[in-house]
Amino acid sequence: MDFFDDEQGTDDALLTNKNLIDTQEKLGTLLDLMPTGLIIHQLQGILYANQQALTLFEENAHDIVGKHILDFVAEPLREQSTEMFMSAFQQDKPVRFPEIRLQVPSGAKRILQVTAGRLPWEGTTVIQILFEDITELKWQAEELRKLTFNDPLTGAYNRRFFIQNAEIALHKSIREKTAFSLLTFDVDWFKKVNDTYGHLAGDEALKTITRVWNETTRHSDDENRRRDRQLARIGGEEFAAFFPGLSLTQARGIAERMRENLAETKIAYDNITFSISASFGVTTRLDGDKKIDDLIRRADRALYRAKENGRNRVEFE
Repeated sequence: MDFFDDEQGTDDALLTNKNLIDTQEKLGTLLDLMPTGLIIHQLQGILYANQQALTLFEENAHDIVGKHILDFVAEPLREQSTEMFMSAFQQDKPVRFPEIRLQVPSGAKRILQVTAGRLPWEGTTVIQILFEDITELKWQAEELRKLTFNDPLTGAYNRRFFIQNAEIALHKSIREKTAFSLLTFDVDWFKKVNDTYGHLAGDEALKTITRVWNETTRHSDDENRRRDRQLARIGGEEFAAFFPGLSLTQARGIAERMRENLAETKIAYDNITFSISASFGVTTRLDGDKKIDDLIRRADRALYRAKENGRNRVEFE
């Protein structure tokens, strides 16, 4: 099988092949014992992969030869990885890739840190690519982030994260003189839910709120706007969200859709089905506002009016 038919000619290909054979004979066992994945690659395809690389890529030593590393890189980083791959052939210093996600037959989600560098071999230009599996580290970092910023029951952001980010967004709105709105809402008669169905059913209701919120707000062509609409649990059964760039009317529209969707949702738990409703308070930034607490106080006053006026409704101030 001929893997060395590039433009540098048969002689260069033979020199490259000799270097590869010498390396395998001298270091083959050691390379297979490395905890780091190693691939030796020419422009056209893979020449060699050690055991760790074969495990990561779910390939065998025979079948991986001739394939291309970029075939295993999942979107959306494939184009950027292509540029990094080509640059590794053209410079003496090692090239550090962005983190890549593997695309493997089993569908396993693996995240790799990748470094590539040109080998000083005679013959066809080849590079060595080193892979460090950082999937576990990324998972641990994500879990730590969730513990720091997210409510463990509902998956919504916690009060601390909400206040910090809302404060930053508000001050940006003040500087740029743009719209900024905020809403708070509270589950109606939540104590009655706990007393009637039990606290675990109440927990299921709170988790349902996050799901309904995500379904209500996911339809947007603006990824940044979807991210800005993330929900926070700021109290027992009280939630809040802020909306950079949205007017009071737009925020009221979101609150009304959420109110309707939540009231129509059936919550099933332990062979029982029940529904909940919520009361909403909405406000927008005024010229005198300095802190996010200014908006939260107004939204809470509107929320209390919604409670007083019959619940399951949206009020604004």
